[in-house]
Amino acid sequence: MAPGGPQPYRVPAPPPGPSKPPSRAIAIAANVTMLLVLLGSFGGCVKWGCTYDHLSESAGFSLAFGAGALCLLSGVVAVVVLLQNRRAHETSSILGLAVTILLTLATGPLSFFFWACTTSSGGIGLGGWGRPLRIGRRAVTPGVRASKEWARGPRPDVTGLDVETRAALRDLWLHDARKEHASVPAFGQVAWQLVALGAPSDLVRRAHESCLQEIDHAERCFALASAYAGRDLGVQEMPALHAGGAALPKDRVRALTQVATEALVDGALLEDYNAALAATALDAVRDPAAREALVRIVEDESAHARLAWDIIAFCVERGGAPVVAALERRFAEVPPEPVSLYEESLARRVAALPDKTPLWAHGRVDTSRAGAVFTARLTYARTHLAALTTPLAAAA
Repeated sequence: MAPGGPQPYRVPAPPPGPSKPPSRAIAIAANVTMLLVLLGSFGGCVKWGCTYDHLSESAGFSLAFGAGALCLLSGVVAVVVLLQNRRAHETSSILGLAVTILLTLATGPLSFFFWACTTSSGGIGLGGWGRPLRIGRRAVTPGVRASKEWARGPRPDVTGLDVETRAALRDLWLHDARKEHASVPAFGQVAWQLVALGAPSDLVRRAHESCLQEIDHAERCFALASAYAGRDLGVQEMPALHAGGAALPKDRVRALTQVATEALVDGALLEDYNAALAATALDAVRDPAAREALVRIVEDESAHARLAWDIIAFCVERGGAPVVAALERRFAEVPPEPVSLYEESLARRVAALPDKTPLWAHGRVDTSRAGAVFTARLTYARTHLAALTTPLAAAA
């Protein structure tokens, strides 16, 4: 045909049909992924959360967020695939979609929870032995793992103890062991700060001696806890300490104020309370190893409280009225009653024991006496603080 002539008729192409939906196999694979993540998370919880070989906090929560995110992503993919299939096939059952949505809503939070349970708590309350270790405003304690390195000390006789009582004694002494261990770097911080402030050698020496005493306390408590557990228990690494924590303000008065107020709460109040509370357990303790640990704790914690008062006196002497004012403000913030000695779950387990006599025989404190002891030591601290600060406040 000549160029420019009539063109032959061409049959138009048929309109494009609906796009083929993605294969339902993708949704099935996504659902299987969610179930596998959930099972893996549960297995991790059993392996690390139900024993003392806990994961570090950073590792546990990284896995928790990762597992939760993977479940959520898999669920979204599966729901999108099933919705597209349902639009393409009006008769498609809604059951698969409903099951997928339920899996998405359940597996993500559960996987997160299971991995979160593999970590050790780092919290610390007012109570238990030892000076708190503070990183910023947060008090931290080490995680626990199976280890012989810190379980060094006399061991109790566990003959005749039932399973529930042994488990409670294990966790009660482990609670104390973690706090005693945290007190070691806490006193290292105190010694560092005292040197920075040009404190007398006696204060620095006593701070270092306190470190050694806290090591002894921690070893004794871990040995007791290990005996009740039937396996040696020790501590994990403490990554929270990598960044330090002994820094002081550059301004000298502010630095003296910080050291004085920390000594007031963590030493003069808390360690004095610890010593007095531990002393109440001496009346009922029968096990020789537990008694020996308690006697040592009472003596040393009392000495630590005296050191704290001497540190306060040093700071008041060097810092004057601003330090006094800060001490009075901080003391006014102290609650009139102690915070629970133990975590809520442990406190409930102890309260549920039908016979608590074996606890007292193995050196544990009757928590019903904590309030009266705290009130008495708070009154003593108020009087002692007034004796230190009133003359200077009057002169100002």
